[in-house]
Amino acid sequence: MSESHPELEPDPHDDGPMPGERRRRVLRIAVLVALGALVLPLVLSAYGVAKSAADRVCVLYVDAYDTDATGFRTSFEVFAPGGPSWECVAVSSGGAETLVARLGLLPAMPRLPAQPDPAPEREA
Repeated sequence: MSESHPELEPDPHDDGPMPGERRRRVLRIAVLVALGALVLPLVLSAYGVAKSAADRVCVLYVDAYDTDATGFRTSFEVFAPGGPSWECVAVSSGGAETLVARLGLLPAMPRLPAQPDPAPEREA
């Protein structure tokens, strides 16, 4: 088992200089910029999809639980009590804001309680 492994030996014809510190630094920066260019569109796309879903879910929550609200606001809170999540806030006509729901990282359609159908109007 004392065989020689030529692939592990240094190449005798490789007498070129090692890349300098400046060239290595430039190469590292170029690699980081390329990785950022690959990852940034994915992050922005995921944020846009999550924001759109949070808006649609928040409308349903505000309609179901806060009848006095005239609008809503969604925001992503990194340091929320339950961890990072989207928050749905109902906004009243006076400007008062009420937290309606925490929607999680990826908001999904809520399972709201069934509401009774309004009584049909009778004609006289």
